[in-house]
Order: sequence, then C-alpha cells, then structure tokens
Amino acid sequence: MAQTPVWQPAPGYVPRLATRFFFLASWQAIWLITALAALAALLSSAPAHAFTLSDGAEVHCQLRQDDHPGTATERWVNYRTQSERDPELGKAVAVVRFDDQGRPTILIDAVAYKQSKQVMAAMWDFIFFHECAHAKDPEQSEIGANCAAYIEMQERGLMNAIRFKDIEAAHLRIMNLPEQYGGNGMEFWRLTLECVERERARSVPGAPVHSAQKTR
Repeated sequence: MAQTPVWQPAPGYVPRLATRFFFLASWQAIWLITALAALAALLSSAPAHAFTLSDGAEVHCQLRQDDHPGTATERWVNYRTQSERDPELGKAVAVVRFDDQGRPTILIDAVAYKQSKQVMAAMWDFIFFHECAHAKDPEQSEIGANCAAYIEMQERGLMNAIRFKDIEAAHLRIMNLPEQYGGNGMEFWRLTLECVERERARSVPGAPVHSAQKTR
C-alpha cells in the first residue's frame, strides 16, 4: 500500500509571528475563554478513557515498563471554578504524574479540552502525544517530547500545512518559558524543528534536510 505523503516545512522556512491561539500550557488564557462555560462542568474527575484524536481515532498512550507492555492512565479533570481545579495540573492543561511504582498518569483539563477542542484540534493532538512521550520516558526533555509529538503526528497523517501553522502559532505566542523549554515559545519551536530534522536524517540517511532558521 502506498504511503500517504507527509507534509514538511519548505526548505529555508522561517517561523512567523503567531496570529492565532495561545499555547495551551498558558492556562490563564484558556480560563479567560472558558470560565463561564466551566460553571456547568462536573466537580469530580471523569473515569479514564481513550483520547479521541482530531481524525476520530481513539488512542491510549501505549508504553513499556519493566519490559512489559502497558498503558498510561488518563484522568480527565472536571471542575466548576478555578479554585476547584486540581492543583496537580499547575498552569498546564495536561501533565504527567508518576506514582510510587513509577506508573504514569496523564492528567487532562477536561474543561479546557471541551471548550477548545474544535478550534484547537491539532494542538490537542500535539499535547496528548507530548505528554505520552513523557509518560513513556520520565527523563524525556521538553524539546524531546515536542519532537516525539511532531513525529507521531506525521506518522499518523495528522500533520499538514494548516495544522503546522496552528501548532506553530500556539508556541510563538509565548513570551516567557522556563529554561528547559528554551526560554520562550519561538525558541521552543525552533529547537523542536531542529530535533525533528535530526530524527528525519537519522531514519532516512542521505535524505535532504532543511535548516531551521534562527529566529532570534
């Protein structure tokens, strides 16, 4: 069966300033949009279930632990007011926590997801795969998790020019980030693309690889 072509940025592509969406790690922005609608949400966390991708496919975060296959637990956090929001989420809309046995749980802000999944479908796919990368490897860096999410979306046929721009825009709106993210959204995205390039070159030796342009 022929493989579906994977969209890639053109050689010499330079990320532009974002015009749409806040990066979902900045929870305050989502709260401003969803605060009123959140009043109707339930207080308790929803039971674990598969994550529904933007193409309708339902997926779990599959991993191996102690050489045995497993699945990361998902916990969908519902709440009615900001004060009732699970503090484990911090300022993120999704995060991975590990129990004493090292078993991962992906916490997802169900309120933010419900209110933004239609307009930020690609970004939610990206967020899920980013957190899944952390669940698979607790030592995974933020750049590495972003890189893994990008490649996973490519392999699933979920990355195209429009989705790329939406995900890029979500990153580039961030002015300040911790050092492990590159310091700001623009650098975070640039480092992500550089990582993707390296992985492409490693998987397809000799394939042409574009150079990510420095944006600072």
